[in-house]
Amino acid sequence: MEEAFNKLKKDRRNSVDNLVKWMKDSKIIDGVKVTEEKARKLFEDVSDSKNIEIEKFKEALTKLASEQQKTVEEFSNTLATEGPKFLSAMVEAASAAASTFKENLAKK
Repeated sequence: MEEAFNKLKKDRRNSVDNLVKWMKDSKIIDGVKVTEEKARKLFEDVSDSKNIEIEKFKEALTKLASEQQKTVEEFSNTLATEGPKFLSAMVEAASAAASTFKENLAKK
């Protein structure tokens, strides 16, 4: 999980929005026991919502795990498994956006 997080951070994609999406994709946020809103509240006290540190992310995971009577290790393993898929999707989305942007610039 830390490896995937560090890749997100390196690419400056360690925002609350992206971390919540990662947790949703990994089924940690299920929409029933844990909602997206509940997860976002765990990051309310951060000074920069676009640059979350791993310690804060682990703190949020710990709270979510205890509320669901699961371990942080379970969540970490799930995130580690889903991390490469999530990172790949992020890269594809960024590439698509860049292509669209270039096409629109060429039309002007």
